[in-house]
Amino acid sequence: MAIAKIKCLRVIGLKEKLLDTAETIVSSQCFEPDDPLSFHSDVKMFLPVTETNPYSDTVESFNEAVASAGIKCKFIDTAGREFTDDTAKEAQKAVEAINAFTDRRIKLEDEIERCERGIEQVRHFLDLDLEIDKINECKYIKANFGKLPKESYDRLQEYDNPFTIFFPCSSDDDFYWGLYISPISNSEDVDRIFSGLYFESCGALDLNGTPNEFYEQQKKRLPELKQELENFKAEFEEYKRKNSKEFDFYHTCFADQQKRYDLMAKAMTYSKSFIIVGWVPEDKAQELADKLQQIESVECKLTDGKDEMKHCPPVQLKNNVFTRAFSYFTQMYGLPNYNEFDPTAFVAITYTILFGIMFGDVGHGLMVALFGLFMKKKKNPLGSILIPCGISGAVFGAVYGSVFGYEHLLDPVFRALFGFEEKPIEVMKPATTNMIIYAAVGIGMLLVTLAIILNVIVSFRANDKEEAIFGSNGSAGLLFYVSVVAILVSQMVFGVKIANPAYIICLIVIPLLMIFLKEPLGKLSQGKKEWQPESWGGYCTQSFFELFEYALSYVTNTMSFLRVGAFVLVHAGMMEVVFTLANMFTGVGYVAIVIIGNIFVMGLEALLVCIQVLRLEFYEMFGRFYKGSGRAFNPIMSAAD
Repeated sequence: MAIAKIKCLRVIGLKEKLLDTAETIVSSQCFEPDDPLSFHSDVKMFLPVTETNPYSDTVESFNEAVASAGIKCKFIDTAGREFTDDTAKEAQKAVEAINAFTDRRIKLEDEIERCERGIEQVRHFLDLDLEIDKINECKYIKANFGKLPKESYDRLQEYDNPFTIFFPCSSDDDFYWGLYISPISNSEDVDRIFSGLYFESCGALDLNGTPNEFYEQQKKRLPELKQELENFKAEFEEYKRKNSKEFDFYHTCFADQQKRYDLMAKAMTYSKSFIIVGWVPEDKAQELADKLQQIESVECKLTDGKDEMKHCPPVQLKNNVFTRAFSYFTQMYGLPNYNEFDPTAFVAITYTILFGIMFGDVGHGLMVALFGLFMKKKKNPLGSILIPCGISGAVFGAVYGSVFGYEHLLDPVFRALFGFEEKPIEVMKPATTNMIIYAAVGIGMLLVTLAIILNVIVSFRANDKEEAIFGSNGSAGLLFYVSVVAILVSQMVFGVKIANPAYIICLIVIPLLMIFLKEPLGKLSQGKKEWQPESWGGYCTQSFFELFEYALSYVTNTMSFLRVGAFVLVHAGMMEVVFTLANMFTGVGYVAIVIIGNIFVMGLEALLVCIQVLRLEFYEMFGRFYKGSGRAFNPIMSAAD
């Protein structure tokens, strides 16, 4: 439930050891590189690494070959085998073999396609007892094969052109298939006429002999080609099976090799040396440094992340089994910076409780938990969140006595265990309704107060005294808010008036003045000489409106928690509507409406409650103590991982 500690690692060595250094770092899987230039003031002599991957051409040809062949390579553990120049040569031979198979497959598929296209094309002209190749060789006439709509065929008699003669060979419901022949000198006019008659050409018939002879030849050849293709595919599958581990090895080695050169590209050189800077988790930093220092000429230096705040250390969240799932919401808002409070545990507890209060139904809660379990098995990150939320809904549903909308189903249980006449909370009673509304506001007051306290702690940790003491979400804001809440609670709950002039001046007016004068007071507390604003008039005007906005936010943030109580009432009201409709029917109709109604209410409420609780987290609480300006820790991982 915190941010994992991190170290900054600086690595320096001779250029000829850069590749060995990069290989050691990549294999450690715990190093995130950073820009060395930002860690040094004098960078005039620094130059980028210009060395490129010598195997890039082999990598490119290998990736293209396996992609064209439909081979899906996976990353494997390559421990025990080294990548050498011989490995690259073997991979190139594999590329040549794969390309040969691919070319052969493409050639067979093209032949099959041409054969099928020829069969389909010529089957309409089987009754034509002419040798097509001789027709195509004619120098003074032009033959056009295709189809003509039957309506257009009947209109041919309207043309006086003696060459508008169509010779049909076959027909279907809509077209005549055949050809027309015209002298070369008149072909343009004849083509224009037939185009106007919607003649569709199928192109020249490129075949020898008569259509019938060609058709029989291709019909015989097609199954032979298909069988040859099937035999080839079987042969290729066997080749892939025998060499799949080698392909995976090449694929993994090439990826790891590229990662090494990518890391080298982030290094800088000066004179005969190189420098690499990056981040390593504290528990692995010394081990990596020791391995690197075993390389000749390489030296390492480790510093704490808290001492490198100006370089914005990356963040790795460290949470337990329960809170880990809720880091999804934290990352959605933004990761904390390295010196900030990780709110994941806060979110896990408050989100689960608020969801349970708003979604209180034993049956619905258990269904949501089961759905969450299903989503978890499908690797959906929301699944692990819905499981505790569903259980929380079931627990609060037991308190409300609601099971799939049956509000008194648990009365015998309460009677037997606790001696109650009925369930402890009857949601729809007027007195209970008021209590729920007051409780919702009370929850809002408690959580807003807690959010302000967290901001005070976080601000002091960041050494931001101005925000911690004088901010609207600092000590001054906390004192003001708690004092106003105390007045309201004492008056409305206990009937005691605690507000008097001294109370108001000390606990309300003075905190407001502190917030109003936050900037100059903050500078004075830090010993700054120039603490006065450039213009007191402009400062006072701006601070007045900001103070008004702050005061308004206290009210709106607190009142926003009314939705917690509203959803408790909405659930009871919606289920009451479902049972009102169900009671209009008997037997199967009653059961069907109850089931459909429960599914509808459960799905709708689950969606709305998830969104509304998340809104409360982000807008009413996070905004008071959390910035989320951090960046994730993304170490260079080996390809197998």
